[in-house]
Amino acid sequence: MHMAKDCHDTALRYLEHRARSVFEIRSHLAAKGFGEEEIEAELRDLKELGYVSDAEYCREYIRYGAGKGRGPVRLRRELAEKGIDAGLIRQALEDGFDRQTEQEAAMREAGKLIKQGERPDDKTLAKIGRRLHALGYHTEVIYDVIGKVRRQG
Repeated sequence: MHMAKDCHDTALRYLEHRARSVFEIRSHLAAKGFGEEEIEAELRDLKELGYVSDAEYCREYIRYGAGKGRGPVRLRRELAEKGIDAGLIRQALEDGFDRQTEQEAAMREAGKLIKQGERPDDKTLAKIGRRLHALGYHTEVIYDVIGKVRRQG
């Protein structure tokens, strides 16, 4: 019984600073030396209490990441690294990051690299392409944005 309390306290302390995925909590508790059965029981309790939900975590992560300018390719990779199910990721991206949303976000990011009143040169366009790729936008969106920026300039 004493160990279950320690596992619960450890899990709650880990959740104190920010939301975590089930995978992150499981890994953290395993690293702290808790047994598999104890960890799984704790995860069931945390889910029942509403303290952990991969679906909610996924939606919030996408909202936050998109707000920081990250594209869906990067968000998908980061969420997969956090142990989120591919189906959950796909659904959350479809719900919160459709092609039009991605296009608009990519244009905003491109706009940050264009000096006011200046026509973007090839060097600037290449910089925009690299930046959008690093942020995780789809290749066809990057080409669309560069084409629009080139035509606007």
